[in-house]
Amino acid sequence: METQRSQAIARRRPRAARTAPRPVVRTGDPVPDGALWGVVEVGSYLGISYHAIYRMTGRKAAVHIPHIRIGGKLRFRKADVDRWLTLLTVSNLETLSKMRQKASQVNHANHPQAEAP
Repeated sequence: METQRSQAIARRRPRAARTAPRPVVRTGDPVPDGALWGVVEVGSYLGISYHAIYRMTGRKAAVHIPHIRIGGKLRFRKADVDRWLTLLTVSNLETLSKMRQKASQVNHANHPQAEAP
């Protein structure tokens, strides 16, 4: 039985070499204003891997990146990412705490536990 298998393998045609170059994921393509970015585009824009972007969208992430989930896929607005970067680079702690307070009020306004008793 082993000889039949090895003979069948030997009779197979050798694989043809690829004539065209492998497809390349384009991460540097310009995205029109107002368009939603995918994980790869945001990773390219920030200079980090798309795995790191996925980690930043998780519930237990130390740093949360603003995102939209459409059809189970993550989407990002350039304006939101730029605003988020500005928040991360603010050196004035008072300004940072005010911005965090505003962001928490906006993000959790419709949440039932966020309402005052």
